Amino acid sequence: MILFITRKYPPAIGGMEEFSRQLTGHFPRPAEVCALRRGQRWLPLFTAAAAWRAFSLRGRADAIHLGDGLLALAAPLFEVLAAAPAVVTVHGQDVTRPFPGYGALVRSALRWLGPRRVVAVSRYTADEVEARCGFRPRVILNGVDAGRFARIRRAPDPAAARAALGLPPAGPLLVTTGRLVERKGAAWFAAEVLPLLPPAVTFAVVGEGPEAPRLRAIASREPRLRLLGPLPPGRLDALYACADLFVAPNVPVPGRPEGFGIAPAEAAAAGLPVLVAALEGLVDMARLCGARLVPPADPAAWARAVAEELAAPPRPRPRVRSWADVAADYARLFDAVAAEWRREAPRASQPAP
Repeated sequence: MILFITRKYPPAIGGMEEFSRQLTGHFPRPAEVCALRRGQRWLPLFTAAAAWRAFSLRGRADAIHLGDGLLALAAPLFEVLAAAPAVVTVHGQDVTRPFPGYGALVRSALRWLGPRRVVAVSRYTADEVEARCGFRPRVILNGVDAGRFARIRRAPDPAAARAALGLPPAGPLLVTTGRLVERKGAAWFAAEVLPLLPPAVTFAVVGEGPEAPRLRAIASREPRLRLLGPLPPGRLDALYACADLFVAPNVPVPGRPEGFGIAPAEAAAAGLPVLVAALEGLVDMARLCGARLVPPADPAAWARAVAEELAAPPRPRPRVRSWADVAADYARLFDAVAAEWRREAPRASQPAP
């Protein structure tokens, strides 16, 4: 039995939420999920509830999985209550966030767990942990819902499919999806790159977040920018079926890195050509999914890359890493950690000579 404790879980939209949903949904062994399904202001009550859940599974839990670096602060408590080892996954921002005092606390918690029980979702994230904590964690790359996205095919009538989404029926269609925050670069791309592209190009942005007002201001003077808001899975799949290119134009924001990039990996699995900024964890994602890397925050380079991709012949759909593969990797890790814990437990209970 594995106890999954996560404070990032649907219905919110984001990479960490998708990670938690897919890992727990595809995990091949008996498991229980303790998830914070409300706002982060409920975190103290959630931590108490998670502690009670850990205690209720004492003697039955083989391991505890903590969904992000902040929860590592409570790892010693959960371990004592459940009498089972904890493993934490770090995603990038949970390690680099520049809040006063936050970094020192998280670094201390990660060092307490050590390299065998800290997992990074990309080599970039592992580099950040190593630089801050002095050890290199395990790396288990994220995946995609391969079955869902492999079923997406080019719409037989793209014009009708676009019209159903409120988009222009003709011309190249560029798409980006995700939480609308500065580091995702959607507003930067709309302001700096879209004006350099041919007049027939449409840029559709899916998602919501704090950058939405800035994007609406740009859209008020740039009709080629279309803001679709959050889309349910069926409509997002329909958008991918009639789009021509996915872009992930992330820009560097101190303390706010991209740990992996699930959305562009999903677009690649759906058969779209994908351009991503050569930045942080997106580099690992691009290598895994065959996406093309573009220098970040360089409008001319992005305009050239978009033109070249739109003119390129279709390429075979890449083979992607599935969430079932990811879950199997975690299951093997939990087995190894639990076995090590059992070997060390008798020695820890013996009195010192």
